[in-house]
Amino acid sequence: MTQDRRLTEEAARALAASQDDRLMFVRRDRWIGYPRAQAVLDDMRRLVEYPDATRPPNTLLVADTNNGKTTLVRRLEQLHPAVDDPARAHASRPVVVIDAPPRPTEERLYNHLLDSLGAPYRVNSKVDQKLFKLREVLRAVGMKVLVLDEMNNALAGSLQQQQEVLNAVKELGNRLERPVILTGVFETLVVLRRDDQIQNRFTPVTLPKWELDREFLQLLASFEATLPLRKASGLASEVLAPMLLDMSGGLIGELSNLLKRAAERAVTSGKEKIDRSLLLELGWVPPGERDAATSAAEQGLTYKIDYAARVKAMLAGKGGASDEDGG
Repeated sequence: MTQDRRLTEEAARALAASQDDRLMFVRRDRWIGYPRAQAVLDDMRRLVEYPDATRPPNTLLVADTNNGKTTLVRRLEQLHPAVDDPARAHASRPVVVIDAPPRPTEERLYNHLLDSLGAPYRVNSKVDQKLFKLREVLRAVGMKVLVLDEMNNALAGSLQQQQEVLNAVKELGNRLERPVILTGVFETLVVLRRDDQIQNRFTPVTLPKWELDREFLQLLASFEATLPLRKASGLASEVLAPMLLDMSGGLIGELSNLLKRAAERAVTSGKEKIDRSLLLELGWVPPGERDAATSAAEQGLTYKIDYAARVKAMLAGKGGASDEDGG
């Protein structure tokens, strides 16, 4: 029984599986197409269909760490998968997603891209030759959109190094005549604003942290529909929703990991639902407090979190509070 709760078809099938199979299902990454993510995804999919252009439109997707950037671009890649073509030397890859390199120079950027594509090249070749080779390979695979994920990693050097990498990205877009998508944290937006040409070419799109509002409640309900538990948890309830927001720090990646951990505990304990007491058993520390928790542990101290008081303060700040304990 699922207690007046509608599961997705996949979750309903998993509910009838063995415990081990249910746990494997719980641990899987899942796509939750909430409205903001779907709108951003639709915009990126339009870039795939955009015709070749001297100055194609580009996007900078900005969000806090673990708040959905990589999930979105990987979803774009899944919707436009690589296709083997016996008539061609390379598989077709309409969307090429590559993690940005951790060391910021133009040559290292090209080296990293060529390595990621599995393309042979001479390490001691000139930078222009590597750019030519990179363009040749990307055209050979039929690339429509190039995604450089976590661009903040490539912009961690001096101002001169940052400018060199930005110029390389600009040159790459010019040579390919195809859209480029960059993702990064909010500091990336600050760096790009130092170069008017780059800023004008990359339209910023943001994924803000979640707040305790209707959209967050809908998100929780969507997550719950994907979890193969035998009892309803009521994740969007006035008891659990603010607690989950606090524990996740308003980051969807943290929320996903937290709910996976909680669902595993619900299955293995036989409780078959996520409630307040189960969440407290996890010993979960919100992302913004993990350094403090680690420091306390190094000193042999216990880092204590009074979630009840924190949730009460959160609700009071929104004009209301609930004393209901739940669970």
